Amino acid sequence: MAIRPLPVYETDQDFYQALLRREERAYQFLYSTVFPSFRNWVLTNNGTEMDAEDAFQKGLMNFLLNLETGKYQLQASARITTVAFEYCKRVWLTELNSARLRHHAPMPTRIDAVDTGDVEKDLERMTIVSAVQKSLHQLKDVCRNLLEWFYVEELSLRDIAQRLGMKEESVKSKRYQCAERLKELYLQTAKKEGL
Repeated sequence: MAIRPLPVYETDQDFYQALLRREERAYQFLYSTVFPSFRNWVLTNNGTEMDAEDAFQKGLMNFLLNLETGKYQLQASARITTVAFEYCKRVWLTELNSARLRHHAPMPTRIDAVDTGDVEKDLERMTIVSAVQKSLHQLKDVCRNLLEWFYVEELSLRDIAQRLGMKEESVKSKRYQCAERLKELYLQTAKKEGL
């Protein structure tokens, strides 16, 4: 079976719309465009290959969530790939700066409505958060705990490995599998709810 080449978007607006439509190939394009340069940047800034992968995944998740909720709006002054790189870069810089002190907070059960005057956007954000929470609750306990420890409590893979009695490499692999399963469940939930 031939591998289809990744799409080339004529404009950032086309790319932005493809991401909003949750097109898998747009995600792949974003990954293949941003990750290589981000990995090199992390490696030259006191990081490892694993650090680069972790920070990239967190940053990309933050970027896509902000895109989905409308917190990120396309700007003519900045390319999408540059913005995604900056999200990932911010994650790594935060990791470097806060390695000593970590703030642990439970997953929020609701979103405080921001006074934007745009009730529709607030409702849409709350619907997306609700769909993510429903999807999280469908995961097995190990996956749910692992994802919450990593993404919400920001525990290191080493700390999670100790909690689970696993090797760090195994936790990394398990985290990826759990994140993919969460993505599948979220897409099913979103489809059912017409998101």
